[in-house]
Amino acid sequence: MELDCLVIGAGVFGLSVARALKSAGRDVVIVDAVGAGAGASATPLGVLAPHAPDRWNEKKQVQFEALRSLPDVIKALEQETGIDAGYRRCGRLIPLTRAHHDPLWRGRAADAEQNWQGFGNLSVVEPEAVWLSLDSAPFGAALCGLSARINAGRYCKALSASAGAIETGFRLYRLDSEGAVFEDGTRLQAKRIFLTTGADAFRFLPDEEDCTPAGRGEKGQAAVLRLADGPPVDAWPLIYKDRLYIVPRGDGHVAVGATSERDYTAEDTTDHQLDDLIARARSICPRLDGAEVIERWARLRPRAANKRLLVCRHPQLDHVIVSTGGFKTGLAMAHTAAAKAVALA
Repeated sequence: MELDCLVIGAGVFGLSVARALKSAGRDVVIVDAVGAGAGASATPLGVLAPHAPDRWNEKKQVQFEALRSLPDVIKALEQETGIDAGYRRCGRLIPLTRAHHDPLWRGRAADAEQNWQGFGNLSVVEPEAVWLSLDSAPFGAALCGLSARINAGRYCKALSASAGAIETGFRLYRLDSEGAVFEDGTRLQAKRIFLTTGADAFRFLPDEEDCTPAGRGEKGQAAVLRLADGPPVDAWPLIYKDRLYIVPRGDGHVAVGATSERDYTAEDTTDHQLDDLIARARSICPRLDGAEVIERWARLRPRAANKRLLVCRHPQLDHVIVSTGGFKTGLAMAHTAAAKAVALA
């Protein structure tokens, strides 16, 4: 029997595609090796942050439009499912460590006023010393009002509740002109197959003409800390310094991360690199003094060769539509990637 639409992969991209297909009246079957949000989609960080507003280009515009439309998507999803996705426009602090950073970021504030169209602003502030160490921000901090956070696990749970049942145990082995073959020998045929398996999707794509792979998985490690007694942090901004995020999660815990590793021996194990990140986070954020590490996390994140979303027809299989990439921006852009993928169907 030939299915109408088969979605392979139940991360935030696959679930968003399935939900969009369902809204369009299509019949959808969702399969995954493990289940909803089992890969990089369930990151403990849940950062939704824009690119810098200066030197505006098409890539930044696309991401801005995704960030601007996401709150309405989340609101509708929460009303439909009754599941709180933990979205909060909390802002993001970026420490200023050199004297020239102040005029630089004040100039970017003017760019933000123009390019963010009033949806968010950018300013230079004096941070709360208990949250961001003054030694780490000797010239203050830039506060990005467009940045937000989301509970990625609950977002995937809500998407799953909306999109429908997920059949697990389906690890993709091969795609061909007749359908999809899985490692247990099962073959499924469909009018449209959506390949949304994150970093693993690149295995099923040919190299580009210059022999460059379509993309790769980059390992990210992160941790969740339980705070010691003290002032609550849930309403405070994210902190971003030198590729390190410190994220109040809204549940009394704080997440820190993530590494970006091209070379690794195991994709889901943590090591000294995460220990180093945790130590850096403690030195930046005094509120983390005495905090206990309660979760260590590692997964592969999908990075397309051009560092952008990869939403397209498969170069060799016209009935297969690919939706992956996003790397560090996938949570923010999954709904727009889904709309584009469904339009190709």
